[in-house]
Amino acid sequence: MNKVLCVCVANSSRSPMMQAVLQQHLGEAYQVESAGLRKEGFGSGANERSIICMKERGIDLTGHRRRYVADLDLNQYSSIVCVGTAEAEQVRAAIGDARITILVPNGDSGGIPDPYEHGLQGYRDCLAVLDLAMPEIAQQITSP
Repeated sequence: MNKVLCVCVANSSRSPMMQAVLQQHLGEAYQVESAGLRKEGFGSGANERSIICMKERGIDLTGHRRRYVADLDLNQYSSIVCVGTAEAEQVRAAIGDARITILVPNGDSGGIPDPYEHGLQGYRDCLAVLDLAMPEIAQQITSP
């Protein structure tokens, strides 16, 4: 099975949301996971506003547990999708010259916006960007 990793800073908001949306686009042939670049909060759940926002979509994030990128074997993933270029650079440094595709959705517009300081509406806006960006990311992942 092909595995894809979604990465944000803390693995509490954007990457769990991205994981859920991207999984819908990729289907059962892919296993989509998420992790964060910061170890703080490791093992705790998703941000409450992410949970509420995704529940409005019919997706349950209550079982999500934050994971730390450095604890994972990144070579198991065929693609890694990062919320921004800074996160992508950190992942590139971690994987060295491994041949893993690293993608940044909405890269021309700065990646996936951080909703944390913008209340529930910020999370809805973030989800709207994910809805627009994930079909193209899914196509890039599945294209030979």
